[in-house]
Amino acid sequence: MLMKIYRLFSDIFSLLIFFFFLVRLTISKEKIDSILEKFLLRCKKRPVGNLVWINGVSIGEAKTGLIIADQIKRINPGSQILFSTSTITSYNLISKMNKDYILIYSPIDINFVIKKFIKYWKPSSAIFIESEIWPNIFYHLKKNSIKLTLFNARISRKSFFKWDKISFFSKQVFELIDGCFVQDNESINRFAKLGVKKIKKIENLKFLSEELTFDKNKFLSFKNQLKNKRVVTLFSSHENEEEIFLECHNILSKKINNLFFIIIPRHINRVKRITQEFTKKKQSFLLQTKGLIKIKKEKFMIVDTFGELGLFFKLSEVVIVGGSFCNKGGHNPIETRNFGCSLIFGPNMENFKDIRNKILKSKAGFEVKNLNQLIKQLSKILENKKLNIQTHKNFNRLCKVQSEKSKSILSSILKC
Repeated sequence: MLMKIYRLFSDIFSLLIFFFFLVRLTISKEKIDSILEKFLLRCKKRPVGNLVWINGVSIGEAKTGLIIADQIKRINPGSQILFSTSTITSYNLISKMNKDYILIYSPIDINFVIKKFIKYWKPSSAIFIESEIWPNIFYHLKKNSIKLTLFNARISRKSFFKWDKISFFSKQVFELIDGCFVQDNESINRFAKLGVKKIKKIENLKFLSEELTFDKNKFLSFKNQLKNKRVVTLFSSHENEEEIFLECHNILSKKINNLFFIIIPRHINRVKRITQEFTKKKQSFLLQTKGLIKIKKEKFMIVDTFGELGLFFKLSEVVIVGGSFCNKGGHNPIETRNFGCSLIFGPNMENFKDIRNKILKSKAGFEVKNLNQLIKQLSKILENKKLNIQTHKNFNRLCKVQSEKSKSILSSILKC
């Protein structure tokens, strides 16, 4: 009954939802193409044969979805993949990879939209990544006897409490999931309490992600300019984390005079706000653009381009995980592997708790609780080359072992 009410209300408010997306269009969070596809006002051509639908809402989930898609194609080269994602950034990233998949924007969870989506695409199975829970999608998949599996699934404590408060409704949603492969023990209990029947913990599939690439010519140019610098990078930073990094530099530079800090914000639209804050505090900086720049007396570089993480990891001695010094749960530390840099993260790594535990146990990175600990740990690494080398060797070894386990487990699951 509650599911029926939800479906009804989603249809009633569909026009309001559409206007909300038009507002997002005005602030560049949507494009005409993304809105048309999300509301199924335009559809790409469906190929003949069985179609596996994989949905990864944003960059992190999409990258994990690509791992699964690649494994499916490896096991069964004739498989057809319908790959959906929600953000413009992740869509653009995947489109540049030239994958042999049908790439679309994820449909909006409105009853009549999803009904049309399922009728048009007729997927033979559906795979959702991590923590995407959509009642209308799940309902229509089940109604059409389409198997739904969650891979690399997780549910944060905050999300669990929200769903648990409306358990009279959420159990009807979660029981529609046919299989749930989770990445941590906490998620096992949370999904079970919410109504999922078949749950199994597997190795985190992010260990199978492809190594980041970089422009070698740009790297050589930067390396030449930074040859006398000690480079530290903060990646995927959020609000207030840049201030911590700035304060860290101000204190540490009194001890190490050739420090150079690189800041890569999680969202490029925050660059203006960050530069205003640096200007206000009279701190000189450079902006990274698609063209090469010259470093003079500046101590900071703020990255205002997307897709160049590999370049800055390669240039760095130490890399700091953004989102771990605020209430964001951290970001993927595995991307820093194979670049010869040590890894530091803050106290909030809830989104990568299992990976965080493995890193600490393997002495493959460092956790700090506050600014003072960050300063001390950075100083320790920069003054001890052997520690730096051994730390990233441990990290590379950990990632190699875990990726082999993940690949074996994923292959066995997909072959069933």
